[in-house]
Amino acid sequence: MQLSNHSYMQQSILAAYCRTGEYQPLTEVNEKHVHQYRRLIYNIIDDSISSAYPLTSNLLSSDEWNKLIKDFFSGHSCISPQVWNMPEELIAFVENRNYYLIEKYPLLLELLRFEWLEVEVYMMEDELIPACNQHGDFQKDELLLNPEIRVSGFEYPVHLRNASEIGESDKGQYYTSLHREPDTGKVIFTDLGMPHVQLIDSLYNGRTNYQQMLEIFYRYASENEAKMALDHFIKASLKSKLLLGFLINN
Repeated sequence: MQLSNHSYMQQSILAAYCRTGEYQPLTEVNEKHVHQYRRLIYNIIDDSISSAYPLTSNLLSSDEWNKLIKDFFSGHSCISPQVWNMPEELIAFVENRNYYLIEKYPLLLELLRFEWLEVEVYMMEDELIPACNQHGDFQKDELLLNPEIRVSGFEYPVHLRNASEIGESDKGQYYTSLHREPDTGKVIFTDLGMPHVQLIDSLYNGRTNYQQMLEIFYRYASENEAKMALDHFIKASLKSKLLLGFLINN
């Protein structure tokens, strides 16, 4: 049903008030109730964003956090119709506006992206997982990578340390993977080096045997060190379910 021009205008005024707090009289509306409506909507936005970005909320002062939420609420036209997905738009808001807090907190954008990545992995659609064995010999049998995974690189170690303890001297090249544990849905972080990133990429794009994986690690370490590092990573990954088991050959 198409709204009349009058109804559309009234809804637009109400929406603008909810976002900015600047009230314009609305016909046939109790002004007291309108104020309560804005408070409820604002609390939903605040709660959703705070839940998505607890680390960022802890990093900023209360005044900085509250101003960020208010600026986002009043100055950004949300695109997503889903409340759970709305907080992702805070990243674009901060980046596109070169928000003033970036100067004080150079890692702010990366911290936001890192926190949203966890939400994204937790909420991602279920992937089809091939049948696999839980027991096998990783030097002979092919391994199955958890398909519900994301790998990302950062300039700051936002996945390793408290954000308030990270400074410019920590700037470098860092990698982490986030995967969803099949039985619990828990999102698990794994700190990665470049050989691990290349190994995961190889497993993601096709079958890779033990010797091929070793060849990747040989680029970064001696033969003995490479084998020890690879074996340790495989065992830890099987335990954390980054690797789900051993492929069943039909």
